[in-house]
This record gives sequence, structure tokens and C-alpha cells, in this order.
Amino acid sequence: MTGVSFMIPFVVAGGILIALSFAFGIKAFEQKGTLAAALMDIGGGGAFSLIVPILAGYIAYSIADRPGLVPGMIGGVLSSKLGAGFLGGIIAGFAAGYVVEFLKKTIKLPKTMEGLMPVLVLPLLSTLIVGLGMIYVVGTPVASINKAMEGWLNSLSGGSAITLGIVLGLMMAFDMGGPVNKAAYTFAVGTLAAGQPSTVMAAVMAAGMVPPLGVFLATRIAKINLQQMK
Repeated sequence: MTGVSFMIPFVVAGGILIALSFAFGIKAFEQKGTLAAALMDIGGGGAFSLIVPILAGYIAYSIADRPGLVPGMIGGVLSSKLGAGFLGGIIAGFAAGYVVEFLKKTIKLPKTMEGLMPVLVLPLLSTLIVGLGMIYVVGTPVASINKAMEGWLNSLSGGSAITLGIVLGLMMAFDMGGPVNKAAYTFAVGTLAAGQPSTVMAAVMAAGMVPPLGVFLATRIAKINLQQMK
């Protein structure tokens, strides 16, 4: 939840800048030196490139506090680089947090050297462990899962796409900002970051608007009915 909460502003800022780029034409950003290209670089190349590292870093932060940020964010960067995407970032975040916690309890330094723990020992060892784990253990299989999911999303049509939209819509409306809602939103953002069509995100955003609009209409109708009763 902490990782998603810190990630969302990057998604919002990047998404709006990309949308502004599209306002000049869907492929206007391909012309180098134009404002559309600059907006795409800022939104897609800047904000969106930080989504997975921020998610991983603040998952680790929620577990191990500040010492978890370095291995978490580096694990997130490696996840993006290896093609492991959001799934790899989530794994990297949890791994970084718990590795740092383990190192805190295991490594005992003399009092004169305790100041080195948060600035040297913990970041160095935890980053080494998480980085090697991402490269040699997690990266390849999770990247394969991502590719399989990408293929599945591309194959969705007709009834399958409708079923997916219904499931994501129910998740979005279930707790309005809670863990179920954020799981659906994170999944949709992951499809965007993977370069998938915006169909999944469109379903998620449309469903997310239904409950607040429904509450607004209900309060307006109830207000009118109460005035008529009086």
C-alpha cells in the first residue's frame, strides 16, 4: 500500500503529460524537437520510468524504513531493465525490506562503528544481495510471466475482454482506495508501462468513477425528495 501510494503521483503526472502530447496528434511526438516530443519525454521517459523503482523502493521502506530505500529502488530499476516489470518490482521491494531487516538483526558492530550501518553496511550488502537475486534468480522467470501475460492481454477479445472488465470494475468499486482497489489499479498501470493498449486502464478508470458519481446523484436525489416531503 505504501509503494502504491507513493507511485500514484508519478502515474498521474506522467499520464497527463503523455495525454497532452497526444493532443498534438497521436504520433506527433515522433517529430524530434517539438513540444509533443518534449512532453512525451517528460511523461513517458521521465515519470513513467520511475514508477517501478518508486513502487519497489517504498515497499522496502514500509518494511525496513530508510535503509530499505536504496536496495528497493535499485531492485526496481533492475526489474525494469530485465523486463520483469511490476511483478519483479514488487518482489524486489519485499526482498529488499526483509533482507535489510535480517541484516539489522544479524550484523553487530562495535559502538564506535555503528554509524556505518545505515550509510555503508546495510545499503551495500542489501543492494548486492537483492541485485544478484534479481539478475540471476528473479529476472528471467518473472520476465517470462510478463510476456505470457502480455500475450494473454493481446489475445483478449469479445467475452474474455468483457469478463476482465467486469472483474476489474468490481475490484475498483469494492473498497474505493483500499487494497483491492489498488491491486486493480496497479495491474492496469502495469499494462500501460508494458506498452499495452489503454483498454484495461480505460475499464479501470471508468469503473472507478461510478461509485463517487453514484453517491453524488444519490445525495442530490435524496435532497430533492426531502424538500418535497417538507
